[in-house]
Amino acid sequence: MADRTLVAYDRGTGYDLHYAHDGVDPEALGVATPFGGTTDRDLDRLRERLEPLGVELEAEPGRPAVDPTPLATDVAWDDVVAGLDYGAYDRCLRVDDEWDATRYLVCFFGLGHRGGEARDPTGDGALLPVDDEEEPYARGWFEGVKSAVADGRRCGLLGEDDARSYMAGRVAAFADDRDAHVGF
Repeated sequence: MADRTLVAYDRGTGYDLHYAHDGVDPEALGVATPFGGTTDRDLDRLRERLEPLGVELEAEPGRPAVDPTPLATDVAWDDVVAGLDYGAYDRCLRVDDEWDATRYLVCFFGLGHRGGEARDPTGDGALLPVDDEEEPYARGWFEGVKSAVADGRRCGLLGEDDARSYMAGRVAAFADDRDAHVGF
């Protein structure tokens, strides 16, 4: 499974948005490696997974972790949050002009596959700031919240809007004094 990351580089007037398919180490982003260095280690990991299946990977090593071709340029941060496809990404990195990256877990609020309405995933979620050690816990925590909300929705205790508002409130509470961003 891919580790899909939206990387947003602050350019002063807005953000340039880039895609990283197999994740990117925020520490690898810098002046000398603006797109995170090469993905050689990621290809080795993928080859290890595919080899037992008899699949030979024919990929060029040395590609950067972050695709250098921007998906969009000069996008305001509020528009990044509101326009993000929360169903397509696992995380988001917000990189400032000093190459400091804020890591966000992408929390998709969609309940369609859990008994709710099928909705457009664009803008349907929140960005929860996490550090490297906290991210696995936060991912499990959010999935637990989402499962409980989906159960409440299926039982008729919550409407769609109430379910999303509740999840947004739980994300904000988890973030505490850190800056979470809600898209809906």
